Amino acid sequence: MGFVTRRVKWLTSVFLVAALGAGTAGAFATSAAAKARPRHRHPVQAVTPTAPVTTASFNFTATVSGIKSLGVVTLTGSGQADIANDAVALSVTIPASVATLIPGGSASPEVVNVVLSGGTVYAEVPALAPLLGAPWISVALPSSAVSSLPGIFTEVGSALGNVNEILAFARANHAHVHSLGSSIVDGTSVTGNAVTARLQGVRLSATLWADSSDQLVQALVRAQAGHRGFGISATVNVSDYGAPVTITVPPPSQVKPIPLSVVTQVLGSLLSSAHLGGFLAGK
Repeated sequence: MGFVTRRVKWLTSVFLVAALGAGTAGAFATSAAAKARPRHRHPVQAVTPTAPVTTASFNFTATVSGIKSLGVVTLTGSGQADIANDAVALSVTIPASVATLIPGGSASPEVVNVVLSGGTVYAEVPALAPLLGAPWISVALPSSAVSSLPGIFTEVGSALGNVNEILAFARANHAHVHSLGSSIVDGTSVTGNAVTARLQGVRLSATLWADSSDQLVQALVRAQAGHRGFGISATVNVSDYGAPVTITVPPPSQVKPIPLSVVTQVLGSLLSSAHLGGFLAGK
């Protein structure tokens, strides 16, 4: 669990959705299209960390560059997380260049809905519905992954509610952290910190803005894979901590179960078509 915990804290500091489901939605992530850059105003003030987060809402914009056959890919999405019950739901708009890679897809943007609940991932991919005879597909995660979910969600909730914990973890792992002072983000008074690091050959940078309770309000992230030209940038906004969320699992009559092995095979084919398989394999 130590390895999982370390990665989750990094992903939380790098970009929420990820940890909370952008990865679940499928591998093309996150963007630098933030709102206007926050204005620096006052010196950093002390914060009082709150209890671990139980629920939250989020939205993100993400850009992936350096994929030979796709060029620059931009995704947008939003969702809700029920961290106390290990569940998350999100809606992602994928561009036409990616939608055409989906079996049955067309050269038009596609909205994909994803739900993770009870150790099963549900995905509503409109292009697949005519082929499968159901609007949703479901993929049961392996038991090893299911058993890890409570710990992962607990770590995410803890980190989102205590940004100082993320910063302390970054410093302990030889990342550089420096204060950005105070500002206003989405109408909220926040304090910011910039984090830079290298992780397995990837250059990472993140700007984290937290409110007076040390809860994450906005994360701006960039990752660059050396000379390969592959890069990811993202802006994630988090809000409505502790507010009621609605995460609905589709009824069985609307779901076509798919074995994980089939999904892995299809994703491998898609990544190969996008000339990304070699990068992911470290070649």
